[in-house]
Amino acid sequence: MKKSNLLFLASALLIMLALAVSSCTKEGPAGADGTDGVNGTDGTDGVDGNVVCMTCHNLENKATKEMQYAQSGHAAGAVVGYAGGRQNCARCHSNEGFIETQFTGMDTTAAEIPIPTPIGCVTCHDFHDTFDFENEGPDYALRTTKPVDLIMYDGEVTLDFGGPSNLCATCHQPRTASPEDDGSGNFTITSTYWGSHHGPQSTSIEGIGGYEVGTGYPTPGSTTHKTEVTCIGCHMHESTGHTWNVDVAACTSCHSDATDFNINGVQTDVQNMMAELKTKFIAAGMWDETEDKIVPGTYPIDHVGAYYNYAWILDDRSDGVHNAAYIKTLLTNSIAVFN
Repeated sequence: MKKSNLLFLASALLIMLALAVSSCTKEGPAGADGTDGVNGTDGTDGVDGNVVCMTCHNLENKATKEMQYAQSGHAAGAVVGYAGGRQNCARCHSNEGFIETQFTGMDTTAAEIPIPTPIGCVTCHDFHDTFDFENEGPDYALRTTKPVDLIMYDGEVTLDFGGPSNLCATCHQPRTASPEDDGSGNFTITSTYWGSHHGPQSTSIEGIGGYEVGTGYPTPGSTTHKTEVTCIGCHMHESTGHTWNVDVAACTSCHSDATDFNINGVQTDVQNMMAELKTKFIAAGMWDETEDKIVPGTYPIDHVGAYYNYAWILDDRSDGVHNAAYIKTLLTNSIAVFN
């Protein structure tokens, strides 16, 4: 028998089998009718489902945010640099690295990122957790608001600034912990770039993590810039928004007579103490005045700790404003180790 005939017979058998099976299937009695819905009102439109969304998602608001963001340090792209694609840096130095880290929970990316892009809207904003804004408030679709495990302590210490401020603290934290005695009372600085790494603002505000020689340190978490205000309240004030630049207007709700950030002379004090501490480094042979950098080498542990605090406060960039009591104590005790 030809192959074509066999295929025809096989097809015919399959069709007959399908008809036989279907003929055995019987429908049961119809179920009870469901309850009628509420009638609409003739001539009146219902509520537009886009009304809530359009409160924020409109062209005017989008243009304003983009204009503000263009003035920010993040938008400049300098944060990307060579670090944006590196496995141990990309988590905070590129859009792709930050997003991947939020998914994996790892302090690295799975591989080098070939073409990293700067921090942008979708870096910080993802999907809304709730659409019941009336009862639950806006969540701004932030990619993360969970408490932050500090890298410098291998995740064993967690900071919680509450809500949106935790998004900031995710990256604005040190990477390297303060130095420890090598067993001989010394420590070796291996590079002019050694230190806590840029962005220690969250730990400055909390009042932890510096090289704490001496006494007099305030209780961690006790500064009013932790207990009474937030990162968002100061750095995303209505006068500056997505520039993240601070306006004195953000200070006057607490410091009613403030005309600048040098409230109670804290910035002047810190700048003078930083200058004094640098003279101590120079006298100890630790500082290259020509290059204006630390000289790599092995030094007494307290001297290295003093430099760790110096680099920390320099990178904090607030001249003491973030936590005046803690920062001034670090400087006072750092200067004292040279006396």
